[in-house]
Amino acid sequence: MASGGSAVKTWLRILAPMVVSIGGLVMLRLLGPDFIDQRTIRELLLPLGDYAPVAYVGFLAIRPLTLLPGQVLTAVGGMMFGTLAATLYSLTGSFLSATLLYFLARKLGTRPMQRLAGRKYPALAKAARRHDFQFTFLACINPLCPTDIMLAAGAASGARFWPSVAGVVLGTIPGTFLTAQFGSGLAQGRTVMTAVSAAGMIISLVLGVVFGRRFYKEINEAPEEPLATEPEISNAAAGGKVPLTTP
Repeated sequence: MASGGSAVKTWLRILAPMVVSIGGLVMLRLLGPDFIDQRTIRELLLPLGDYAPVAYVGFLAIRPLTLLPGQVLTAVGGMMFGTLAATLYSLTGSFLSATLLYFLARKLGTRPMQRLAGRKYPALAKAARRHDFQFTFLACINPLCPTDIMLAAGAASGARFWPSVAGVVLGTIPGTFLTAQFGSGLAQGRTVMTAVSAAGMIISLVLGVVFGRRFYKEINEAPEEPLATEPEISNAAAGGKVPLTTP
């Protein structure tokens, strides 16, 4: 019985952010149909002209620094630009934000990630180095895993750039398309398109959990290891290597 209650709490934690995001956008559409309208939104963007997509992609590129959820921004992109254009712009923004996060994490080193992930960091770092593409790809499709933190952990531990970023971009394609389609359908008042997209988003969420649960279980159940102390990190950094655990 306890395990059943725990499973329900886990699913509620997974679905809550998406339900709140979708519900908020739907309520805006119902309460202000003239505002959440694709034609109205495009008229608001007229002063930006051809730079509107550039501004949108640029904002997505720095999204990790703002801590804003990418899914909501993708839905807003669908409202502004339509499904296909928003999908393309969002994927471009995902590539740029992943690149920014990767090199920022490499610059800052392992210490911030050790403090954030605690004694689970050695298991994260080991998985990231061994399976860089698979690591970030599964982190993207599995809502149990915070994608930004996973990418930063991989970068700080020495995971390769191109496989890691490719995993992020490819892993976000299904969710990005469905979310952009949802936003576009909502702004155009297409009930069927909106409902189908919302259902697809939930299905992709569930499939992400199913496909990524073994990976998540491996990380979550890995034995906790002692972290390197500050003097060890400094001495190792001077020699060109940063230890992930104490000897």
